[in-house]
Amino acid sequence: MVLAAVALLVACDKVPLFAPTGTTIRLYTNAQVLPIHGTAEITASVLESGGNPVQNGTMVTFTTTLGTVTPAEVATSNSKATVIFNAGSQSGTAVINAFSGPSSTSGSASTGTGAATTTGSGVSIVIGAAAATTVVVTASPSSVSQLGGTATITASVLDSNNNGLAGVPVSFTTDQGSLAPVIGTTNSTGQATTTLTTTQTSTVTVTAGTKTGTVKVTAVAVPTITLTGPATTPTAGLTSTFTLNVTPGSGSAPIRNVYLDFGDDTNVSLGAASGSVSIPHVYRESGEFRVMAIATDASGQSTSMSIPVVVFPAVPFALTVTAPTGKSGVAMTLTATPGAGAPVIVSYVWDFGDGKSATTTIGSAPHTYTLPAGTTVAQQFIVTVTATGADGRTGVGSAFVTITP
Repeated sequence: MVLAAVALLVACDKVPLFAPTGTTIRLYTNAQVLPIHGTAEITASVLESGGNPVQNGTMVTFTTTLGTVTPAEVATSNSKATVIFNAGSQSGTAVINAFSGPSSTSGSASTGTGAATTTGSGVSIVIGAAAATTVVVTASPSSVSQLGGTATITASVLDSNNNGLAGVPVSFTTDQGSLAPVIGTTNSTGQATTTLTTTQTSTVTVTAGTKTGTVKVTAVAVPTITLTGPATTPTAGLTSTFTLNVTPGSGSAPIRNVYLDFGDDTNVSLGAASGSVSIPHVYRESGEFRVMAIATDASGQSTSMSIPVVVFPAVPFALTVTAPTGKSGVAMTLTATPGAGAPVIVSYVWDFGDGKSATTTIGSAPHTYTLPAGTTVAQQFIVTVTATGADGRTGVGSAFVTITP
């Protein structure tokens, strides 16, 4: 008899324990909104009729219409049973209920984060895009050049309290241009971004669940600019003239600055120039250069044009030397005169032909020729002058000078 009683008790311990008739089950959740794959804690309060706690170990089973509950069945401790709800990858509203024996929560769910207000009620949790009530879309910058540009599109997915929703899938579409990426997921602050590339005014639409938002990016007309080189091939040391024609874009801001780079490490800013403008320039060296002009308007839009330029080497200039007939031992003045088109002369080097020389910064030089003692006939000397211009070009001239005893 004793052994039979013990066996009966052991068998009873293995039978699952369920709540008796009249038990009330209420569910609590610590979150009413979750991102995709988010988790929340679900707690069941299990009380017998009259508010008495159920026996520890009473089994409670949880169900959900979306996502999963882990574990699906759990034993009570101090009339509580707690599980973890995982939202999964699908947006929507999960309705979570629980039952034990003949007692269960009702299908009507509480959406609060505290205790359910209906006796025996379940809870509901809104997942992902289903919680979105507003999609706010912005563009930075809000305008691009009609020659082509990019703008960062930011979508903010908000709930009914204007809080950002994390983990919400969003899609991006545009009526002009292209987007990359076209699918995104909101970050921890509820934002997702993409990049628009376009040459035309574009409207970008962002969709999160059943909600959409749009933003427009305007294509702004840019200035037009033409650059024309010198009519004749430039020569080092001589002035070459470039011509610019600048026009603001249709309906756009006025010109703010025109910049011209001559390709030889020199440049000039012309300010708010417009229409036809002539710009002189002197190349100091020969070679191939690329000249670039950039016009920028007050809105920051710009356009540019460049042309190649070949500069010929500098050519010598003419130099005329004048030397009067002189007398031995008597000072005389010699002169050197640059020809037409010569640069500003920075130095004259004089070779008087008698073994003596001098350097001046002006086109004249005094000199005294001395014939050997006993000379009875006139002698001639060749005077050679080399002049150097400010642009590096040189001119050479010479003349005979006759010296009498």
